[in-house]
Amino acid sequence: MTTARLGLSVLLLLGCAGVDPGSGGASSAQALEAPREDQAGSTRASRELATAEVRTATAVAPAPVAAAPAPRPLFAAHPIDATEAEDGHGALVPAAHAIAFDLDGRRFPVRARDPVLHVGELTFHRYAYPSPGLLRFVAADAAALPIGAPVFVQYDDDEASRVVVADALELP
Repeated sequence: MTTARLGLSVLLLLGCAGVDPGSGGASSAQALEAPREDQAGSTRASRELATAEVRTATAVAPAPVAAAPAPRPLFAAHPIDATEAEDGHGALVPAAHAIAFDLDGRRFPVRARDPVLHVGELTFHRYAYPSPGLLRFVAADAAALPIGAPVFVQYDDDEASRVVVADALELP
């Protein structure tokens, strides 16, 4: 047998017998129990543990989750200070006891047609966005509003777009 073949056979036999050739004759189990003296953390497990410790030490804490905004009611009516507002018949008149109708604007996205608020037989065409997501119509006189009448929004005369916001008008 040649020397190269003999060396290869010895290595194969040592490997099959569980002896680590670089451990000075120690078995594989003994080599795993004690790392080599010439290398700190020479076992795979110790290298993985050291890497995990570094990752844990340098980990960034997750950003806090922002609280969800408070839910806005679909429809709310309340008194408001205004000098002029709509009368429900298409005219802008001096306001006596103005009432604001606030709607959740997310339910009424911007379209080619404008939203129209219907309170019974009265219609309100002028609206504003006083804050993001808030659609507001203003009636000039609370006394002229039909209490108990249905309230709905639709885009111009498109009845398919109608959204009932209150079955019966109630004022504060």
